[in-house]
Amino acid sequence: APWRRRTRAATTPTVWSELSPPSRRRSRAGYRPVAADAASSPPRDASKGMALLPHLACVAAASGALAAYRFLLIWMGSISEYTDYTAAQLGVAVAYGLAIAAWFGVEVGMFLSPRLGYGGVPSSEDAGLKGIKVASESGGEDASVLTTENESSRDSISPPEPVIFGIRSSGLAALRAAAEFSAIMGYVYLCDRTTLFAKGPKTVSPTMFWGLCAAVLTVGLCTLRLAGKKGEVVTAPLQRDQTEEWKGWMQLQFIFYHYFAEGEIYNAIRLYIAAYVWMTGFGNFSYYYIRKDFTLPRFMQMMWRLNFFVAFVCVTMNNEYMLYYIAAMHTFFTWGVFFTCWIGHQYNDNNAVCLLKIAAATGVTVLLYDVPGVFHAVFKPTAGLLGFHDPLHPEFTDSLHEWFFRSGLDHFVWIFGMLCAYSFPWYDRQLQAIEDMPSGKRALAKAAVIGSALAVGGW
Repeated sequence: APWRRRTRAATTPTVWSELSPPSRRRSRAGYRPVAADAASSPPRDASKGMALLPHLACVAAASGALAAYRFLLIWMGSISEYTDYTAAQLGVAVAYGLAIAAWFGVEVGMFLSPRLGYGGVPSSEDAGLKGIKVASESGGEDASVLTTENESSRDSISPPEPVIFGIRSSGLAALRAAAEFSAIMGYVYLCDRTTLFAKGPKTVSPTMFWGLCAAVLTVGLCTLRLAGKKGEVVTAPLQRDQTEEWKGWMQLQFIFYHYFAEGEIYNAIRLYIAAYVWMTGFGNFSYYYIRKDFTLPRFMQMMWRLNFFVAFVCVTMNNEYMLYYIAAMHTFFTWGVFFTCWIGHQYNDNNAVCLLKIAAATGVTVLLYDVPGVFHAVFKPTAGLLGFHDPLHPEFTDSLHEWFFRSGLDHFVWIFGMLCAYSFPWYDRQLQAIEDMPSGKRALAKAAVIGSALAVGGW
């Protein structure tokens, strides 16, 4: 139709390109009109990212990485302190090698693709823009509008992504993370299960212990900054930045305590572990109370974050799960917070119901830990996972002794964390009221709060 010819002429400039198949040759000495963009586009196979050379390079690099990994395993086996490996250890060793080989092969293929002249395929966003262009070239009443949108989006189109065996360059980060994780697991095994690094008794040195603590404290004081985002004034206590720094200080104390065998601060270490358990109750209750998100994906994400590293270390090192009891404690008490908030969650805004649920959780905890026989009856089916056989204390024949002892030391702390989270809005209002006082009264009130906290802590 004339109107269609006018629209296509107005929206699609034409050039003349040679027709390679003889059967399709037409007038004008074998030339036909095509869109200007098509004249400069790469061949169809290259545009789909199916270039042969980058794929061959990927296979060659992955094969070389597997060969190097095999020799590395043979060398580590020759210096390993253990010669009997479980099926799980052999399985993860193969998985780590495949992850490293896949990453290295795809990395090489991605590196060579643009240098060999293969552009790849457009990204998902650019594919949408291409769809707009095709629609504009097909004509129609909306052709002028589509062409305008296409022209305005032309500058935002990014270069095509290389594709190696279906993996885009945007997905390379996942392979890099898997290879990095595999290298970390190998380094852990190399340090702890081989003779490459000498082992000896711990060096007890209070001077070194307190000297390192003072050095870290000095660095911390020199790098003080305001909590929150840049330009944001934060007055509420226990912001994410503060709790993360709190965790960092405790982690350093754990490392120094074990490295220097500084038994004099054992009580402080116990308080740090209790503080971690308190954060489990405080943080999870705050999330469920405010967000009301009890979906399975979010809960499984939390379980994954708590256990994935420990699980791989246990398999790689052939250790029992309870050797890393803090992960088991966080997992169990997270379950406790979840069920406390989830049961009757439609009534969580009712103060009486919320306090009643916390009281019920306290009663269940008393029954579980303080009534003889109940704990072992409940956890006996999980002895295969939570049991621990300590070679340093063969007198403990009960495999659940370690789990009962470790979790029992702090079995009320997570409930106290929930109570603090429930009372946090009131506490925040009281602190804000202190900030609104005149300067004299404000100083006295802050001194009273700080003095009371120090007095309780000292006691």
